Amino acid sequence: MLRCLNCGLRVQRIQRHVVTTLPQELLIILSIWLRIEYLPMEDVICHACYVFLQNADVNTPRILGHTNICAGCGCSLNEARLHSLEENGPLYDFFPWIRSVQNGRDSYAVCHNCWRRASRQFEQDSQREMAIPQLPPVPAPAPAPAPAPAPAPVPAPAPASASQLGQRSVGMVNLPHYKRAASTSRHCIYSDCGYVPMHLIPTFIKNMLIVDYNYYVPRYSRVCHHHLYSNTWRELPEQSSSISSFSINQIEDLVNMAKQKTVTFNFECVEEMPNHICHYWTGLEVSEFIILFNELPLANQVPSPKSALAIFLIKMRTGDSNKRLSSLFNIPRSTMERHMNIVRLCFMEHFVPLHIGLQHLNREDVIRRNLSIPNALFGNPNGSDQTRPAITICDGTYIYIEKSSNYFYQKETYSLHKYVNLVKPFLCVCTDGHIIDVIGPYAATQTDAEIMKDLFTDESGPMRSFYREGDVFILDRGFRDAIPLLEACNYNVQKPESLNEGERQLTTIQANKSRLVTLCRWVVEVVNGRFKRDFKLFRQDYFNRAHAHLMSDFKIAASLINRFHPTLQDRPDASLIIERALRYQHTPNYLAEFVTNYNLNRRSVMFRRIDGRFPQLNIFPVFSYSELIIFALGPYQVKQARSYYGEHVRQNGLYEIEICPELEHSEEMVAAVGGYRPYLLRGRIQSRHIGRRKYFTYILIDTQPSSSNCLDAILGYCCNCLVGNRTVGCCCHVMAIIWYLGWARHQDNISPPASFLDNILLVIEE
Repeated sequence: MLRCLNCGLRVQRIQRHVVTTLPQELLIILSIWLRIEYLPMEDVICHACYVFLQNADVNTPRILGHTNICAGCGCSLNEARLHSLEENGPLYDFFPWIRSVQNGRDSYAVCHNCWRRASRQFEQDSQREMAIPQLPPVPAPAPAPAPAPAPAPVPAPAPASASQLGQRSVGMVNLPHYKRAASTSRHCIYSDCGYVPMHLIPTFIKNMLIVDYNYYVPRYSRVCHHHLYSNTWRELPEQSSSISSFSINQIEDLVNMAKQKTVTFNFECVEEMPNHICHYWTGLEVSEFIILFNELPLANQVPSPKSALAIFLIKMRTGDSNKRLSSLFNIPRSTMERHMNIVRLCFMEHFVPLHIGLQHLNREDVIRRNLSIPNALFGNPNGSDQTRPAITICDGTYIYIEKSSNYFYQKETYSLHKYVNLVKPFLCVCTDGHIIDVIGPYAATQTDAEIMKDLFTDESGPMRSFYREGDVFILDRGFRDAIPLLEACNYNVQKPESLNEGERQLTTIQANKSRLVTLCRWVVEVVNGRFKRDFKLFRQDYFNRAHAHLMSDFKIAASLINRFHPTLQDRPDASLIIERALRYQHTPNYLAEFVTNYNLNRRSVMFRRIDGRFPQLNIFPVFSYSELIIFALGPYQVKQARSYYGEHVRQNGLYEIEICPELEHSEEMVAAVGGYRPYLLRGRIQSRHIGRRKYFTYILIDTQPSSSNCLDAILGYCCNCLVGNRTVGCCCHVMAIIWYLGWARHQDNISPPASFLDNILLVIEE
């Protein structure tokens, strides 16, 4: 655990300073404070202690950056339940940090979790000591009675060996054919796992591990959220952390689990099954499973219809092999595959046509599913259902497949873009996430534009018959070759703009139009993600021998999503996003023009490096998290800002932010954007894709905003990235600066994301 050398605070997720980077004068003061002649150079101090060190001298008494911390885990106790430690109390020795350094404290406290952990350990140690058998006292010899016939001599019991005594005293038994996880709640049962949060392991999974893998999970063991749903339980017995010794209580728990009557996989009695078990295996709750079963005429087609339906759903959800599923349900593999084919055919005949395809809804249904934001940006928000256009989002997705010995099929399915074999289903989706139709599969060599032209070339085709003139199609850049055909059909086509030849950046109008499209197009990406998230069968390489029913399985998955997955709803702040997007849709980026005209990217004299002494930081607007989302017109850029912050903090501990308090030659620009004596910030943000590229980010701040709305205090912003000229929303690089200065630096314990991955890779020093 990484703790501050001075105050002991846990610093994994907060700003810290390595001792080796401190100036010599600060090292001397820290050495005097700790009364240590040689400081451990690999240790760190928190930022609060670092600030106190900067303002101290050799005569300053020791100052702790944080005084109210847990002696066990180092967390802050300001708002936590705590327990005081008595110096001679029974729990005092369970926290070695207290005696590790001169802490400068008269009393210590621990958080409730550490106190419970230490109390539990103390009780276990006490019980272990009480379990050591005591030898009975040897009685004094009685007076010799009258002589009697001597009985046959009874052999004395053999003395117990040292190993037997040790085993009896500890109470552990070795079971060579069984293994178990460590009995601790501190970490995941998977070795070297750093994911959080932790969950108790469901009882049905414990039973499955014992039956299938002879692996026991103790009562207090935990599993992280990632491994709970990863379906990699078979790896547990092979881990180096597995243990073969069992306590008496654990063996009793094993016996009790064996005595329990479980109905885990008896789907014929699905009504008696807990909801979480049914959902874990099939993706449906018990009530949804019964509804689905009643909509399929399976009762007279297979002997155990509910089990057959469950096997098919489990196959779709987990992607497990047929051999493993047949052993799980204790039926022959050939029988199980025959039942799955019957269920698949029943789905395609009686369920899929009711939930996907152009026949399951009409154009008016698509119009009624238009959400507020796409309807306001590209539709007719004030019109009736007869005058409003149908808005559809189209995109192709991928299903990865194995290589084939059929060379024709191999060439058609090999993607020169992804460098793997794949096929492409094509999706048409409403703006609320409802799937209109799934078409395909198409070859990997077919582009989205070619697929779109194939669907709309025929005037009497189903697509041309379904849609009317003026209907809106939201597409991505890959459809550009199909746009002339769609516009010739009088459809309204919206797609992100592409760079003009010879340009390196989109114009403001192009960037704004692209942002309006991405405000609506993200829905189809969410739908694509649902296929891979809810149906693991499509996440892995599809077997060649199963390609005959690949598209049937994909359509069944789409129909299940439409039937049971809730659709997207309008955001609570949708009206604010619409108002801001329409207001700035045609607004020029005056700051970007000013930066280009005066070549500010190459000027460094007029900018000064910013630090905490600059008064402009005190008047930088303070945002709430919801205001950041309104400013960016969505949460995507706000979420990305934390990752940008993490990359810069890992490299040098801070952002490179400069300030230009006095703007030269800026009267025209200031007159255009308004504001009173604004100041200009410039940041350098590392590209997330290219290691040697940095983007210049500019933000113009009003020193005396006319309103209390923090959004109005940002007069202008720009960046030299591809979409940095936009005024509708902002790019991720601009948001990274605003997120940090306007929100993150006012929060406690803002940490970089996925910090447990920092030390995974081996570094080759040059």
